[in-house]
Parts: sequence; C-alpha cells; structure tokens
Amino acid sequence: MTYNTPVAGIVAEYNPLHKGHLHHISATRQMMPRSPIIVVLSSCFVQRGEPSFLDPWSRAEAALEAGADLVLHLPVAFSCHQAQVFASAAVDILAATGVVTHLSFGMEGHKELLKKAGSILIQEPPSFKMRLRRWLDQGFSFVEARSRALEEIEPGLGSFLKGSNNILALAYHMRIAQRKLPIETISVKRIGAAYNQRDFEQIPSATAVRTLWEAGDRERALRGLPPFSARILEREDRRGRVVTTSNPRWWDLLRWRILSTPEDQMISSAEMAEGLENGLKRAARGAESYQDLLESTVSRRYPRSRIQRLCCHLMLSHQHWFNRACQRLGPSWIGVLATNDIGKVLLRRMRSTAELPVLSRFTSPPDGYSRGILALEERALTLWEILAGNPKVDSFRRRRIMMSPSNPLEGSSPEVA
Repeated sequence: MTYNTPVAGIVAEYNPLHKGHLHHISATRQMMPRSPIIVVLSSCFVQRGEPSFLDPWSRAEAALEAGADLVLHLPVAFSCHQAQVFASAAVDILAATGVVTHLSFGMEGHKELLKKAGSILIQEPPSFKMRLRRWLDQGFSFVEARSRALEEIEPGLGSFLKGSNNILALAYHMRIAQRKLPIETISVKRIGAAYNQRDFEQIPSATAVRTLWEAGDRERALRGLPPFSARILEREDRRGRVVTTSNPRWWDLLRWRILSTPEDQMISSAEMAEGLENGLKRAARGAESYQDLLESTVSRRYPRSRIQRLCCHLMLSHQHWFNRACQRLGPSWIGVLATNDIGKVLLRRMRSTAELPVLSRFTSPPDGYSRGILALEERALTLWEILAGNPKVDSFRRRRIMMSPSNPLEGSSPEVA
C-alpha cells in the first residue's frame, strides 16, 4: 500500500449487519476496487437510544466478514446521540486517521439536494431561522421543524430529508464542509427497507430483523442476513449475548433509576428538557413495561428516539455538562475493534499520520476529558453485560483487537505494498 492509496471510510451500526449493509460495502468496493475500507462502528448503545443487539466486537467481526479491513470504535458519548453529534464524531475519527480520503454512505435521492440543504443549514440565512422558529413554536421536534423550514425555502428538500439515510448523509456532508476536510463523498443508492421499517422485505431493515427475532420468528429473521452474519448472531444467541429493550432487566433497571433519582438530578442529565423529568417519573409510576413508558412520554416535540436516548443517558449517568464538552471537543482517541492483514498495514501507516492516539485496549488516557469518555464507555459496557446476564460484567477489559486474515470480496483486492 502506498501513501497515496485512496482509503474509503464508512460509518455504521450493523445492528445487526444485514444484506443491505453488505450491498453498501460491496458497492463501495466496486467504486474503489483497490482501496482499503475503514468502518467506524457504534458502541454498545446506538444512535436511536437502544442497547445494541450484539456487542461491538461481534458486530466488528461481521464487518470484516463483509469486506471491511479495519473497524474503529465510536464511543457511546457520541454513538447514542442525535444525528449531527453521531455523524460529526464519526467523521472526526475517520479524518483523524490521516489516511481516509473518501466517505461512502447510503442515500436516497440526488446529491444536489444534499448540497442545497447543507448550504442553507451551514449559512443559516434569516429566512431559514424565521421559519425554523415558527415551526418549533408550534411544538414540532427540531428535526421535523428543520425539514418543514427547508421545504418552504426550497421545495423538495423537506421530502428529501424524510429518507431514512438522508438525515445522516446530510450530517456527514455538513461536518466535512464545516471543517473543510480533504475527504470526498460517494453515495450508494439504498436498497431494501428503510432502517426503521418493521415490515420484512427481501432485504429487510435492521429494525425488521430485530422485531422478528424478538417475536420468536428467528428463521425468518436470519434469512434477512448474509450467511456469515446469521452465523454470528446464532452463535451469540447460544451464548446468551443478544440484548433487546424487551429484556425485562432493562425495564426493571430503568424504572428503578427513574423513580429513585431526584428531579434536580434528572434535569442535569444529557438531552433532558425542563418538564420531561416529571413526565418520565409520572409515566414510570404507572407503566407496566418500557413500551408503556414510551407511549406515555413520546409527543410531537419529543419523538421516540429522543426519549429512548434520554433513558440511556439516565442509565449511564451521562451529565448535561459533560455532554456539552463532548460536543465541543469531540473524540480524543481512535479505538481499534478489529482488523485483517490489510488493516494492520493501515495501522502501521497511521503511526505517522494519525492526529489522535490509537488505542487497542481499554487503558487509562492521560487527560481528564479522555478519562471521562472512557468512564462513560465502561459504564455502558458494564450495563450491556448485565443486560446480557453475564456474571463477569467487566469482561470487556480483557478484550483485544479481533484479528482476521484478509478476505476481501471476490475481484476486489485492495492494493497492498
């Protein structure tokens, strides 16, 4: 691999890795046939505010099997957050490697719409701000109000942002533009169901797969996955290491947390808005399940994903002040989950190019901010292990980088010196 070899980056959750994800990696490989692929993967709590179906290392293993060469870790401080925070941190990690030249993402629609929306949101002209405020004052969530304001300024932009991947695509584009990063974007047309669609298609969404799995229709759920991903899921299920929010442990722990935490402490939790703490307490007293709690608290202003993330922040003791620091300062290290032989070459190259420390294990960082991110990560991993019923809740401390021989997709060998 030469120093001017292009490298593709992908941001993902693979929760779990399904056929649509495999298509994305394959299409990226076809567009950049001699380029390694680096994936930045969510931690054990994901963007919409749920514990991940599988632990990060199992999902990283699936990523290598699908054709990735190096899998990096997106800490929970950023992975369990609204789209702009999630996307910005992931882009920052890819940029900090010093080797990524392209970012590949799934998208529906034309790239020109992405650029138009990004330009308006970066410049924030008075006409946009006025419309955004009007829709917010009518009780809409920020995402919905933004979409409606954009639609009024440029017809078509609002409907463009209804696409399930387009909100994240816009967030990636904006981060690259704001930081003037030397990273080109390549879009892959999404195939199959939208990521949060529960209906099962030939290429289902991750939500549909998880829904079928929870309902006991596991054979059908597995048909939506590539064989290697199905094999990993079945193996982890035999080990008792598949976690969902229907797990009674999740509701019991969350309900206790909400009811036992004073209101003045709840209001200091990340993403909390004034009054929501009282609504959560009222709902927790009467709800019989986690779904009951959500149905009692979700509203036009506070969508389901916001409430779910709030619950995660409460469980992890993620405070408002530290959340703001994370948004301002961003990731402070590059964590490695898994690699193949090509990824090892990239890691050696990153010794001289990376702008952040590259960590292969959970070691104590030198500065207080980084220790705070690590402490939050350790709480998240410990909680995930408790939900999985693992008596060795600190087993993640002994995790090492997952190594795999290079196994790129047929006809797509990256260039390695």
